[in-house]
Amino acid sequence: MRKWALLVLIVALFGFPTLARAQGGVAFNDFNVQLLPEYDRASMLVIYDFSLANTANTPANFAIKIPAEAELFAVAYNQNGNLINATFSGPEVQGDWQVITMVTNGESAFRIEYYEPISFNNTQRQYTYLWPGDYAVNAFNVFLGEPLDVDQITTEPAMSEMQREADGLPGLGKNFGSLGQGEQFTLLVQYVKTSDALVAPSDQNQLQPSAPVDENTPGRVSLTKILPWIFGGLGLVLILGGLLYYWQSGTRRGGGSGSARRRRRAQAVEQEDGEAQYCHQCGTRAKPNDRFCRVCGSRLRQES
Repeated sequence: MRKWALLVLIVALFGFPTLARAQGGVAFNDFNVQLLPEYDRASMLVIYDFSLANTANTPANFAIKIPAEAELFAVAYNQNGNLINATFSGPEVQGDWQVITMVTNGESAFRIEYYEPISFNNTQRQYTYLWPGDYAVNAFNVFLGEPLDVDQITTEPAMSEMQREADGLPGLGKNFGSLGQGEQFTLLVQYVKTSDALVAPSDQNQLQPSAPVDENTPGRVSLTKILPWIFGGLGLVLILGGLLYYWQSGTRRGGGSGSARRRRRAQAVEQEDGEAQYCHQCGTRAKPNDRFCRVCGSRLRQES
């Protein structure tokens, strides 16, 4: 029994430090922040693209913080250039932050997207970005996309003009170098915008016709062309309905006359049965006005 207890103690001493290193030894090789004001919503779209510095000790848990008022949009990992939905838990509100807990099983490249409110004051816009500094980063890069109809845009600290590699979107950017664990980073963004136009409105990707669509477009049915057919069909339906009604009503009338005739005959037969006379000599039935038997000539007896 003591040997088993000693074995469990040895495993615990060697196992727990390994697990602690797997969860707490996370660092980022590069961390790329894209700030896209009024891109497809009237808010700030924030995109994180980052890679882990060391994935040797996996699985490893790590947490990313986003502001408490932010709306999480996507959590994914990058596999050969394709973004695949990642497994995560949260976000869990903790004070001024929401915490997203992620796990790596060897994946090293990840993406997180969320929206955060911008301060509006007529044409003035202001936004403050904060990196909480929970992990060390070897290279911290920031790109700020330029909104439409912007008069002036400034950042503190200052950044240089550049274009986004993916699509040439103009803006400002800078590599702020390495950040140590616990070292925060703040960026203040201010700009003047003369309209509410978005860079990439949500309906931008909808299919548009290659030419104006009108009643002469091939494959399109004009209402003026089908109206005669509609009225003709309605007229035919009304005619058929009238004929059917006439036939049914005639059938009902004919059926009523026949029934009446049958009833009258039955009544006459009943009346005849009630007033019928028979010859007391030969039994022949006499007609109502007969006074003598038409067969034997005997005088018919008159019933009082």
